[in-house]
Amino acid sequence: MSWKWHRQGDLTYLTLPKWQAEGIDLGFSTRVGGVSQVPYDRFNLGFHVGDNPLAVLENRERWLGLWKVPWSRVVVGEQVHGTNVEWVNEEDGGRGFRELETAIPAVDGLLTQSTLGLMAFFADCVPLFFYYPDLKAVGIAHAGWKGTAQKIGQRVIECFEEAGGCTENAWVAIGPSIGPCCYSVDERVAEQFRLNYKKTSFLHPQEDRHYLLDLWEANRTLLLEKGIRPENIDIAATCTADNPNWFFSHRREGARTGRMAGWISKRSAMHDARGTRGTEYSNFVPRTSSLD
Repeated sequence: MSWKWHRQGDLTYLTLPKWQAEGIDLGFSTRVGGVSQVPYDRFNLGFHVGDNPLAVLENRERWLGLWKVPWSRVVVGEQVHGTNVEWVNEEDGGRGFRELETAIPAVDGLLTQSTLGLMAFFADCVPLFFYYPDLKAVGIAHAGWKGTAQKIGQRVIECFEEAGGCTENAWVAIGPSIGPCCYSVDERVAEQFRLNYKKTSFLHPQEDRHYLLDLWEANRTLLLEKGIRPENIDIAATCTADNPNWFFSHRREGARTGRMAGWISKRSAMHDARGTRGTEYSNFVPRTSSLD
């Protein structure tokens, strides 16, 4: 697995060293550390789940401390389980970070050529991260089953291509989410994939007209169809539902639970001058997911 675990202070999180080496800060948080109380314990980064806003804001400030970025350089989208994608720039800095009301409305994908940090929130849904070297652009998308069925990953790629990006040279990362070991769906959900995909080998039949859904493979299928090279797709293959000590999970815990954050930004020259964050690798290796 090319993703790496880090610990700094009381926070544990994941990064992709390959992307870091290219000047792209990419991270995914865990529930470890922070100040939120049960049932959001402890490192909840989502305002929209009923947690104390002051606790969430403290957690968010700690998260930004890892990346050495002020809140005014971060952009957050509303996330409505759709396929809307929007480019953001310097004037959008700070939107959605300190309150819900200022988030970019009704979007599940954010793209930028600036050095703004893009942040999205997850508790089983799939985080998708994008890097187009020729555009010097990055992106993040929130892909639950609805967004995956409606092909938000391909919509992101189309937005980059409309801006002149070369998909053949693009990089994509698929972060931790609910895995095929834990995600049983009914016929209603399965039918949405059959309507939109030519092949649905990522649906594994069970009894009573239910299926184990592999969202990682579904998204990988979309990326390959649009021309992303297989070697340029990094999949964490770590199930949020199967690792309760490390991740929040809507499927496991219900609606009243916290949210992890996905993060991506181009590292600025000023940031590089400050040096590295001095994190240490964690010895923890989570359970990975398969159908075996």
